[in-house]
Amino acid sequence: MKGFFMIKRLEDIKLECLQDSWVILYTFIAKELVARYGIEGEAALREAVRRYGKDRGLTNRKRLMDNQIKINLLTLFQEGRDRPGEPRFTSKVIRNTREERISDTLICSFADVWKKYDAKALGRIYCEEFHIACYEAFSFGKAKINLTRTLTQDGDDRCCFYHTFRPENLTEEERKLCFEEYDPGYRKPETAMPKPQGKEGFNMLWIKMYYYLLECADEAFREDGIAAVAFGLTQAAAAQGREFRERAQATEQLIDNNFLEGHLPIHIRPDEEPLWETYGKHRAKELIQNCFLKPLLKEVGYAG
Repeated sequence: MKGFFMIKRLEDIKLECLQDSWVILYTFIAKELVARYGIEGEAALREAVRRYGKDRGLTNRKRLMDNQIKINLLTLFQEGRDRPGEPRFTSKVIRNTREERISDTLICSFADVWKKYDAKALGRIYCEEFHIACYEAFSFGKAKINLTRTLTQDGDDRCCFYHTFRPENLTEEERKLCFEEYDPGYRKPETAMPKPQGKEGFNMLWIKMYYYLLECADEAFREDGIAAVAFGLTQAAAAQGREFRERAQATEQLIDNNFLEGHLPIHIRPDEEPLWETYGKHRAKELIQNCFLKPLLKEVGYAG
């Protein structure tokens, strides 16, 4: 039994590392944009988070529609989960229907990372922009998204969400896509829709987040913006390397190819990643290789 719990804990640590990695990435690039450009840097950061949220919302909506699943708040938070689960996240769901969702997030690993790196304000920017952009895109722009408290706000002990999605606000065609009673010929799918799991899911989040940060920095500040992202990547690599060394030491593991494959969301050989075909503009893959992967592997002493 003890061996079972040890194996389970090691698998949980992998999920924790996969989750934390993309938050670390966001944190250090965001820090550099705001440090260099002030309010204009924050504007670019907010736009990047909105684009990232919109991408995830639209991708998620298409995924559900391709599987004959209705688009509403119930499916958004069930079948529509595109972020793999990890063991630390704790929430209290107060109401969960097709039209309403009320919930409190009590423990959020995102917020814990932002607190660790003295970046609560940057985390609050993410929370303010992401949920609205993502859930509105998912819901044809018709869901009403309310975030009244956040764990990144001094004095708040939870995040409080209240969302509504009313059929009265939809067009006739949208009602058919969202609610069964408006689509008399509808049949529920007979097989469950696959959901992103483990590294596959976190890999997608990492690359999309990075890409939109880079794209908005390039658009706003041109070459200097790309340089800011490059520097943020090196800082993220150093922080990620320290995290890996601490985890490996605590669990008596070597940082070898198997460790990196299990704990790092992105591939250490970018040419093997198909997502760069879609998210490869602005020299994205080149910067990842030179400014993140090379310093990260050096930090952890990995020779390949």
